[in-house]
Amino acid sequence: MPEERTPAEHGPPPAHGVRALGVADIPALLALAREAIPDTMAARLGPRFAERYHRALLDEPDLHLDGYFDGEELLGFIVYTHDVREALRSAFRRHALTFASALLLSLLHPARLAFVLRIAGSILGRLPEPGMAVRAELLTIAVRQQARGAGMLRRARGINVPRALIERAFTYLRARGVAEAKVFCKPDAVDPAANGFVRKEGFELRGQVVRWGIVTNLYVKSLADPATPITTGGATA
Repeated sequence: MPEERTPAEHGPPPAHGVRALGVADIPALLALAREAIPDTMAARLGPRFAERYHRALLDEPDLHLDGYFDGEELLGFIVYTHDVREALRSAFRRHALTFASALLLSLLHPARLAFVLRIAGSILGRLPEPGMAVRAELLTIAVRQQARGAGMLRRARGINVPRALIERAFTYLRARGVAEAKVFCKPDAVDPAANGFVRKEGFELRGQVVRWGIVTNLYVKSLADPATPITTGGATA
C-alpha cells in the first residue's frame, strides 16, 4: 500500500488552503472528480479502476497531487509533473496489475479498448505524442462549482481555488528549473469555461491536436524568470 503523503507544514492544517493529498483523501478526490470532470480516462473505466489509478499516482514521487481544503471539505485538486511521460511510465510499470486491469475491463467495449491501447502505446512505447517537446504538464485541474470563477466562495470570502492550485504547481515547477508547462483542454465549443480559464492564467494556444484519439487544444505557458537561466521543458541537470 502506498505511503500517505503529508503536508510540508508542521502542526494542524490551515482553515483553508492547499496541501499535498494522501491516500486518506482518495474518497473525497474521487467524489469531486465525478462532479467536476466526469469523463476522464479513470472515470470511463469505472470507480474501481479510478481508485487504483489515483493510488498509483500518489505512489509516484514525480507526480504531485495537491488539494485545496476549506476546513475538511475538498474544494479542488490538481495533478502535475515536471516530466509527464517519464512519471506516467514509471507509475504504469510500478503498478502494472492496476493498469492491466484497465485492459481487461475494456475488452467488452471496443472503443474503450482502443482508447486504453493508445494511451499505453504513447506512454510505454515511443509513439509520438503532440506537445511532447514540453515535458511539464498540469494533467488535471478539478474545482467544485461554487469555488469556480465568480462563485459563492470567491464573492463571499475572496478564495480563489483554481489560482491557488496552479500557483502551487508553478512554484514546484520553477524550483525544478522548468521553462514551460502545458495543459490540454477540450475544444472551446465543448468546454469554453476551461479554455477561458487557462488563457486567463497566461497559457497560449499552440494549436488543436489529436491526443490519444481525442481532439484537444494544446496550451503552453512560459514559466521563465528572465534573470534565471533555465532549461527547456524539463528539470535542470
